[in-house]
Formats: sequence, structure tokens, C-alpha cells
Amino acid sequence: MILRRVATLTAITLSLASCAFAGQEAQQSSSDTDESDSAPVLPAVSAFEVSEDEPAPEAKRTAVRFLEAAFNYEAEGGTPEAARERLEAAGVLHSTDRLDTPLLSPGTAAATQVVYPQLGGLTEDAASVMTVIEFTTLREQELSTRIRTVDVRLEQKEQGWTVTGIASDGGAPPETETTPSDPAERVLASDRIQLPDSSRWDILAGDIDDRTLEMMLSLSAERTISVAVLSTGHPINVFDSDSVSNHIHGRAVDIWAIDGVPVSDLRSREETNPARALMELALAEGATEVGGPWAFSTSAGASFTDTVHQDHLHIGFKQ
Repeated sequence: MILRRVATLTAITLSLASCAFAGQEAQQSSSDTDESDSAPVLPAVSAFEVSEDEPAPEAKRTAVRFLEAAFNYEAEGGTPEAARERLEAAGVLHSTDRLDTPLLSPGTAAATQVVYPQLGGLTEDAASVMTVIEFTTLREQELSTRIRTVDVRLEQKEQGWTVTGIASDGGAPPETETTPSDPAERVLASDRIQLPDSSRWDILAGDIDDRTLEMMLSLSAERTISVAVLSTGHPINVFDSDSVSNHIHGRAVDIWAIDGVPVSDLRSREETNPARALMELALAEGATEVGGPWAFSTSAGASFTDTVHQDHLHIGFKQ
């Protein structure tokens, strides 16, 4: 199971989500009947708590609150207009003129559990928060759960960090799947590589370089790695730059947790550190882009660090 850091929902969040979970309460109150026992219900959702130790915690908090307010809704609330009303009620700073996203669907109820918000880019006045979410929908009697990586964009304004839009909603299953390569099949089958569906779809579409897949297999040989993003859900350009990210070419992976422990929590670990060990292993295995909480040199190459890479490992290939 992916580690989640959550807190009890506030009264505001509860008021936004209570209707979405009314079906669950109704089922529990009438559990004596066979009909209610078989009725699908949305899972309970807990608010995600962003700790002060996270890089850019206020930007992350705004992104998380935006997703929780906009995309937890009852069947009548799956419209942009209703989402804006929820955002206003929750006091979430935003200037999103358009909310026409597949995460909203009229006639559908939805439960959105934030798994982890990872930085995708950061400047003094702009941020990308690539947020892994567990997104469950209920339409009539059909329950569906997908794990998506959603790229939330923010700007620093006078009143604070403000959501300006969603750059990626996490994609969709490929219309045509390619025949998976051997490393692709092994990654998809691995119980030590935790993938969001956004990344799984990238692999099924044949968009990920085999070197990246082989690297993931090497890094997970003795540990469980939790992937935030491969390609879909990552900013197209290296943030605040004209350079296209190697993620877009399928040549990089971002890992937000190792053995269930977030990389941001591993920064302060003084004993043998699995995050640093994986960075060293990636260099030894031939990676030419290795970013994380530390910068160091080995006989196989050098790593880099900055504020953005305090909460994940970036492992990739420049060419």
C-alpha cells in the first residue's frame, strides 16, 4: 500500500464532501437488506496534511485544497459551476476560468483522495505541483477507481499562492496499446514498483524508453519504489525554461517514496539512507540525470539538487 499522510477532515471539507458520501451512510444504516449490501459506494476520503518540512509547503497546501474541494462531489456537483462554488466556499485561492476537465462529470459522484503532492517546478512566483490522486467515480451502479497524476499550476500573488489551472488531468488509457517490450512487461507486473495509472498508460502506449524501464527494475530489485510520474502529468518544458523535459521523451522517472517512506522525510535520516543509496545505484547503472535532496559525485558520475528535488528522486537519461 502507498503511504498516505492524512489528517482528519475539517468541517469545511466535510460539508463539501458529505453529499458525495451520503450513499455510503445510507448503505450503512440499512445494511440488513441484501440490496444495500450490494450497492457500490464511494470510499471515505481524508484530508491530506502537508507538513512544514515539505519544500514550498504553502504552494502544496493550496494545490491539495483545490483538488479536494473541486473534485469531491455528489452526482449533481460534477459541473464547472458547482466546482467553482465549492472552491469559493472552501476559501481556496484560484483564478481558474476553465474547469472543463474529465475530473468533473455531470450525473457522476466522485471521491478524490490526495496521495502525494510532488513539485514539478518552482520559481519565486510560479509553481507546478504534480499531485498523485486516487480518483473514484460512481455513476449509477458503476464504481471506477484510477490513480492519476494531476499537474496543478499556481502563481504567487499578493494574497498568496493561487491556483491558475490544471496543466494535465493525468491522461487516459491509450486507444491502441503497443506490444509491451520485455522490460515493460516486467515493470507492469512488478509488485515493488507502485505506478499511478497515468504512468501505466504511458508504458502501455509504448512511450517510455526501455532504459528508463530497466532502471526502474534495477532500483526496485531490493526496495519498493513509488512513482509519481513518467511522462503524462509532468510539465512539458523544464520549468521556467525552453528545454523540453526528458520525461516527455520517456527518458526519466520521478520517485516520491521508497519502501513507503516519502523522499522528503528521508532527507533528515542520518543512518544509511535508501534515497541516497538509490541515487548512487542509478549513477552506477548509467543514468545521466540524477536529482534528489543531495548533490554528490561518484566514480560513475554526479548528481544534482535544488529546492524542487527535495521531495523526490529524478532519474533519467539526457539523450
